[in-house]
Amino acid sequence: MMSGERANSLHRGEIARGKSEIARLFEKGSRQKGNHLLMIFSHAGTGVLHEDHRVKVLFAVSKRNVPKAVVRNRIRRLMREAYRLEKQGLVRKSSRQVDEGSAVLLIAFLYRGTADALPALHDLRSEVRQLVNRLTTRQGQAPECGI
Repeated sequence: MMSGERANSLHRGEIARGKSEIARLFEKGSRQKGNHLLMIFSHAGTGVLHEDHRVKVLFAVSKRNVPKAVVRNRIRRLMREAYRLEKQGLVRKSSRQVDEGSAVLLIAFLYRGTADALPALHDLRSEVRQLVNRLTTRQGQAPECGI
């Protein structure tokens, strides 16, 4: 497990990459809506896993909703920070419930708002917390999901 000082960090291995992995997430993933965010989640096949990276995450902001790149980047940074601060509940539950060599949980956070209503970090953080809590309670009730 991670040391105390690095427990809240977001490592490079925790970021979802690869066209096939992301395409599978958007095609077959389940969705949860929040006020500002849409969370899409799915399970990927077993791959080369680091023991602490059982959850891979993706952050996206639409160019149509937020035309300016500076604002899109700011929103993405806020989403990453909110997830980084709230991910411990999800990582802890998934590491307890998943045995070695099982599937990776893929999560995409998509910003649904506009550039006019830029949310504050505490708003995004509470929304990420709610979405992650819904996901962990749903995963606990659905044994076929694997996590």
